[in-house]
Amino acid sequence: MKRMFAGPWWLGVFALAACGGESTGPTRMSVTVSPATVQRLVGGSFSLRATVKDAAGNVVAGHTVTWTTSNSAVATVVATHTGTDSALVKAQGPGTASITAAADGQSGSAAITVVPPALAFTTNRDGNDQIYVVDAAGTDVLNLSHNAADDDWPSWSPNGSKIAFHSDRDGNFEVYVMNADGTGPVNLTNNPAWDDVDPLWSPDGSKIAFTTTRDGNDEVYVMNADGTGLINLSNNPAKDYADGWSPDGSKILFETNRDGNWEVYAMHADGTLPVNLTNNPALDALANWSPDGSKIAFDTDRDGNFEVYLMNPDGTGLVDLTNSGTNEAFPAWSPDGSKIAFGTDRDGNDEVYVMNSDGTGLVNLTHSSAFDGYTVAWRPTGVAHAAAALRPHRPATRRRD
Repeated sequence: MKRMFAGPWWLGVFALAACGGESTGPTRMSVTVSPATVQRLVGGSFSLRATVKDAAGNVVAGHTVTWTTSNSAVATVVATHTGTDSALVKAQGPGTASITAAADGQSGSAAITVVPPALAFTTNRDGNDQIYVVDAAGTDVLNLSHNAADDDWPSWSPNGSKIAFHSDRDGNFEVYVMNADGTGPVNLTNNPAWDDVDPLWSPDGSKIAFTTTRDGNDEVYVMNADGTGLINLSNNPAKDYADGWSPDGSKILFETNRDGNWEVYAMHADGTLPVNLTNNPALDALANWSPDGSKIAFDTDRDGNFEVYLMNPDGTGLVDLTNSGTNEAFPAWSPDGSKIAFGTDRDGNDEVYVMNSDGTGLVNLTHSSAFDGYTVAWRPTGVAHAAAALRPHRPATRRRD
C-alpha cells in the first residue's frame, strides 16, 4: 500500500479559512457619520448621526459612540442624544474641523466648515421683525435678536464686533447695541417719550447717527457710541431721516421733504451746509456712499417704480442699475465696493438680492416666503468703512409717511 503525502500542516489551515471556516481575528465594525460635510455660520448648531455596522453590514443600534473634535475653536460637541448615536455640534468660530465618532476601535468623521456672516438683515419669518445674519452664498441663516418685539435696522460697528439696531421692546422704539452674536443688548437712547430709530455707525466707530422724533418732528441726531453727547444735526421743521456716512466721516447723507418732496441731501458731519443732491420731483431716498467715496447708491421712483440708481457725489452721472418693472430698493454696498445688496419683489415677495456694482450677476440670498427685502447691512471685513443699513419697510408703497 502506498503511503499518502499529506503535505505541510499549515496548508490545511489556509484551506479551512478559504472555505469559510472560523476566523481567529476579531469581528470588525464600521462607523459612518452623516452628513459627511457641513457648512454653518458662526454661532449656529447642527446635528450629526453615527451609524455603526457589524462585519456583515447590519446596523448595531444603541451602540456606544465617542465623539471628538479636531479643533474646538471651530466646532465642539455640546450634547449627545438617542443613546450616543447622535451629537449636537456648535459652530464656534471660522475655520475647518473634523468631528469624529468612534466605536470599538473604528471611526468615521464629518468635515465641518464654519464661516462668518456676510450680511445682517431684518425678516418677519418668525411672525415679527427679527435681525438675522446670512452667509455670502445664502446657504445658512441665523436669528440674532430672538425677541417678541420688532427689531430692525442692523448696522455693524466698523470692527464687526457690535450691531446697532432699533427695537420697540421697551414699548417705544429705541436704539440698541448688541454683540455680533446677538448677546448683551444695551439701550443707548433710553427715552420713553420719543421714537429713536435708524442707527448708523460712523466709519471710525466713535459716533452713531440716528433719526428721532424727540423734537416733535423727524430729525437727524448724532451721539457718541455709548449713547452720550446727543446733537441735533438737521434742525429743520421738515422731516429728515439719516441715511449714511461718507467713508471719511466728514459728511452724512439724509433724506428730507423740506422741498415738498423726498430728496437726498448731504450735509457736513456737524450738520452744516446741507446740499440737495437729487433735485428731482420724484421720490429719492435711502442713499449710501460707496466705500471709496466715488459713488452714491440710492432708491428712486422716477421711472414709475422703485429702482436702485447710482450717482456721483455731486448728484451727476445718474445710472439705473436694476432697470426692472418690479420694485427694487434699499441699496447697501459691500465693504470692498464690488457688490450691492438690495430688496426686490421680483419673485412675488420681498427678498434680499446681491448684484455686482454695475448691476450684473444678480443672486437671491434669502429664498424665503417671508418679507426679507429690507434693512440689510454688510459685515465689515477689517476696513474702516461700515456699510450703512437700510430703511424699515413700507410694504405697500415704500413711501414716506
